[in-house]
Amino acid sequence: MDNTHRSPRFCPHCGALLPPGDPKFCIECGHALSAGPAIMPPPSSAGRMTVRLPNARVEQSVIGGTVKLPSSGAIPPGMWVLDEPPSAQTVVAIYAPLRAVVGGWSGLSGQGWRRTERQARAGSQMAFTFVAERVWFPAPGCGGGLQLHVTIAATAQAHEGRERLGFRYREGDDSPMEVAHAEWRAGDGKTVVEHPIPAIQIMAPPRIPRVSDIRETIRQVSRSEADRWVDGSVTRGIYQLMGGDVQQRTPAGRGLLLVEVVETERRNWLQRLFVLTPSHYRARIERPFTAELGQWKQKVNEIQREAASLGLDIETDAAVEWWLDRYGYDGVIFTGARQRYHYDHVIVAFRRGQLVRVR
Repeated sequence: MDNTHRSPRFCPHCGALLPPGDPKFCIECGHALSAGPAIMPPPSSAGRMTVRLPNARVEQSVIGGTVKLPSSGAIPPGMWVLDEPPSAQTVVAIYAPLRAVVGGWSGLSGQGWRRTERQARAGSQMAFTFVAERVWFPAPGCGGGLQLHVTIAATAQAHEGRERLGFRYREGDDSPMEVAHAEWRAGDGKTVVEHPIPAIQIMAPPRIPRVSDIRETIRQVSRSEADRWVDGSVTRGIYQLMGGDVQQRTPAGRGLLLVEVVETERRNWLQRLFVLTPSHYRARIERPFTAELGQWKQKVNEIQREAASLGLDIETDAAVEWWLDRYGYDGVIFTGARQRYHYDHVIVAFRRGQLVRVR
């Protein structure tokens, strides 16, 4: 995987061609440039703690644990390659079974969590406790065959007389989760008490920025400019958006669906004024993953097994988005898609900044 820094060729905000070198601002719209597209900060992001771990390319949120400060050196499940198990000085990372919601995360009873008790609190409040069992494990054949079994507890409040089936919290707010118990177990399931417990860092699953997470717009350009804009792209045809420029749920996760069309003759000004025809787009996708749509379910099963081997017990869409991002793909081309989409080829773009509208 190539992690070298490359200066952007096009403005992530308006799509304009950037000058060579390492520009700091777009000369067309004045947008400040960085190594990647501008990610929309989540609400209440003050105090949000993130780290980079070796099992994903994006920063991940630290949401609790026995460590005082977040550690980018925390070892995720499946990535410990030493013969002996982690010591008390080691930091291991475990993933809480959370589902991404707008601006935060949620945990639901029956989806990795179970409710254990409820207690009365002052002011006609009830406190509900939910627990989840997580297992940290080393790489195959490593760590002395030991696994660390961790119980995570989370607390949610409700008014008296109301029930809670789970909990939710916003990014940047104090996490309701903590480590309630941890113990080593051998391969036969027996508890190992003589080995010390390492520091434990509770992580939220990797959250990959897609269409609605990124401040980008689809710029309108001339035909000649669109031809120059797609230089270096694998997708060089004329496309229409299925469902408009709003985020869709696709087999490849969240994205924009495009189908290739045959460009009609140029219309005169009177036709453009009174005849409504679908807009045409060009797409710049330089490293797409190509798959037969009929075989995609088999590929998704492989992706979920790979995610599980790294302790990522996440829903299907999140696993697919994590895998595509981990291996550096910037789009997906599905072939054999006529039965579902009425077109042989369907393209999934991950950002609005990958498209321009041809006027």
